[in-house]
Amino acid sequence: MELIEPKAKRHCKLRPKLPLPIIFKKDGSIKKFSANFNGFAVIVSDADDMKNLVSMGYFGKANFSRSYPQFTKSDTCKILRERQFKYRKDNFNHTNVKQPAEKVIVVPNSDEEDNNYFINLKPKFELDYSNIKETVWLGLEEAFFLTNVLGCLEVTYKNDILTVENMWELFSNTQPTFIRNYIVYYYYKAKKWVVKPGIKFGGDFLLYKQGPPFYHASYVVIIQIVNSNLENQMEDLSLDNVSLSALNRLCETAGKELLICKIHWPSQVQYNDFSNIEIEEVLIRRWVPSQERDEI
Repeated sequence: MELIEPKAKRHCKLRPKLPLPIIFKKDGSIKKFSANFNGFAVIVSDADDMKNLVSMGYFGKANFSRSYPQFTKSDTCKILRERQFKYRKDNFNHTNVKQPAEKVIVVPNSDEEDNNYFINLKPKFELDYSNIKETVWLGLEEAFFLTNVLGCLEVTYKNDILTVENMWELFSNTQPTFIRNYIVYYYYKAKKWVVKPGIKFGGDFLLYKQGPPFYHASYVVIIQIVNSNLENQMEDLSLDNVSLSALNRLCETAGKELLICKIHWPSQVQYNDFSNIEIEEVLIRRWVPSQERDEI
């Protein structure tokens, strides 16, 4: 069975950087990025930390940008889409708190920035009173990977720095599916994939080559837990024939393949030892008789 080649995106102006955000300081130690856990996600606010985490491995998601976030200095004029500026104007400019105005450049909306878009581009200056800043939100799996495996992230919660043990317990209590998600996340990171949330296509994860700015996602990953008797456990998504067929057709339409990641669940899982965990991958494809007749 031949695997599909990752499909490169057109008109990408970014250049790939290092695959992991590991930066060595002069004393030989690894630079630690700072983040804060708010009870739901891990938030990075420092501009340099955000830029390094997103550009080196594409960790996290900016809370305002749809694709690659903007990393502007305080003396640099920000560029906003019309929809972004309208949202800020409608939701933040009518508050009772007086905020200093910030001059921004507003450009037309566009899903694809082709040559025609830039030829007909007519930006304009506007005053933004919202005074809101873009931050990068890390998933719990990403934050734990950066802390435990790479050792480049320091997470605080209620003004205390979390240890790895504290994070494992806290994240497990916060998100019931955290442990299984992290196992699969770690598995595919070890295979050099860029792993992002897959909710947009009805899955648990999406797998990218290099990162979303450069390639379209190759696989939609569904996690399935089985016990020692090969019985399904902890299913959030129905995996009956009808559901699988529908999800597979959705993946085909989007130019992706459906991948079921089965975890043979052990009696106990420890964050520092996955040796007793077995993972099985099942690639789902629709069999078309007219196309496969020669192989019968």
